[in-house]
Amino acid sequence: MFLKEKLKIWFSQIFKSFRYHLIYWNLALFFFLFLTDDQSVFINYFGLLTKESLYANVVFASVIITALFSFLDMFFSDRIMRFSPVRTLGFLRSLLYLALAFGLLYLAENKKLDLRTVLDYSVFIEHMPDFELRHIRFLVYFYFACIANSTFKEMYRKIGVGNFLNWFFGRLDKPREEKKIFMFIDMKASTAKAELLGHEKFSRLVQDVFNDMSVLYNYHGEIYNYLGDGAVVTWDENKGLRNNNCIRSFFAFLRVIERRSRYYRWRYGFVPEFKAGLHIGKVMVLQVGSIRRDISYNGDTINTAARIESQCNELKKNLLISGVLYEAFDEKDSFIFKQLDSLHLKGKRRPLPVYSVQLKKTKRRRKKKTV
Repeated sequence: MFLKEKLKIWFSQIFKSFRYHLIYWNLALFFFLFLTDDQSVFINYFGLLTKESLYANVVFASVIITALFSFLDMFFSDRIMRFSPVRTLGFLRSLLYLALAFGLLYLAENKKLDLRTVLDYSVFIEHMPDFELRHIRFLVYFYFACIANSTFKEMYRKIGVGNFLNWFFGRLDKPREEKKIFMFIDMKASTAKAELLGHEKFSRLVQDVFNDMSVLYNYHGEIYNYLGDGAVVTWDENKGLRNNNCIRSFFAFLRVIERRSRYYRWRYGFVPEFKAGLHIGKVMVLQVGSIRRDISYNGDTINTAARIESQCNELKKNLLISGVLYEAFDEKDSFIFKQLDSLHLKGKRRPLPVYSVQLKKTKRRRKKKTV
């Protein structure tokens, strides 16, 4: 199961990265063509296309750039970025951007060269193009397009796909009402563990935990915010309720932590444990701030989810959900739901029904030995 989850995360990240870069670079290259009417860059590279068409050539170039940028996203992964100097990686990225732009210009100026000939160093130097104004123009445009690409990609990752599109088309200027599922997930006894490890090593632990938390994306969850050693995860109503995704994601995350228990014990001396609280309801989605803008969810739903999670220690439960969310599930056979005494949450007039959730233990069938 662990390998399956990891592979699913990996393929999902590659697919999302490829999709994003493909859309972006098609728009960027067609916009360059519109601005400059310079068609010299867009050729049928190595004669791989069967038909000569300017638009097909532009799409072909965008596919090549997309593949390279998707590879760069894999190479400059979060784990590598954590242990590498930021300035060095920034400089390396800039060189790669310029090298890619130069490669496109070189191929465009040498249409008849095949791949084997290009790889010959002496031939490569011999066919080096003389730089003109149009070449420099493309290099500058491509470099700034790469910077814009990185900026949009980080915004895309920070606020989620749906909110990114709503922000891009200006739909968040006015508050909008949506029905969402919220999960507050937090590390148990984090204060004591931070004192034990020290702030630097504890920060490394938090980074490892958040990297493992990417398994939540397999269940259509989006991390809305990180709160110290915990996080706030959201689902659209349909995606969160389908196949009990919002609950299954929590237990999938616990499985990932359990499978990596050797690593956590070796590096930190213990395996972190977690608790979570879930609630469903209507919230207002809006853009806030004038100097530093952000996407914010406001409403009683998110506050209730936080208060449910805060009761986990007192009730000695790892996962609590509200009665409203329990009633919203169509299929309840996959888990053990136990109704607890209604909670009198601070700021609430009426007591809130709460359920604890546990996985059902499945008995493994032993194969009978045949004599």
